[in-house]
Amino acid sequence: MTKEIMNSDEYIKIELSETIDLHCFHPNDIKGILDEFLDNAYTKGYKKVEIIHGKGKSVIKSIVHNYLKNDSRITDFFDKHGNWGTTIVILKIGE
Repeated sequence: MTKEIMNSDEYIKIELSETIDLHCFHPNDIKGILDEFLDNAYTKGYKKVEIIHGKGKSVIKSIVHNYLKNDSRITDFFDKHGNWGTTIVILKIGE
């Protein structure tokens, strides 16, 4: 007997570049998305990337910053000048 399992998860294909916008993602998915994004940036040799997380209640920003604190690929990160809804990340590649 075979059983079909319906999966309600939808896959979103995003073009990886130097910027990612996390507005459309669930907070539970942020760490995995960040890992993939930073892995791609590191592999491509980007020196700096931008993570758009929004201002709101800063839930996603908090997840992003806590993740970045423990990532060995990161030299530094900080709020984009004049826009605390975006975090600038400096990767070790550029050192």
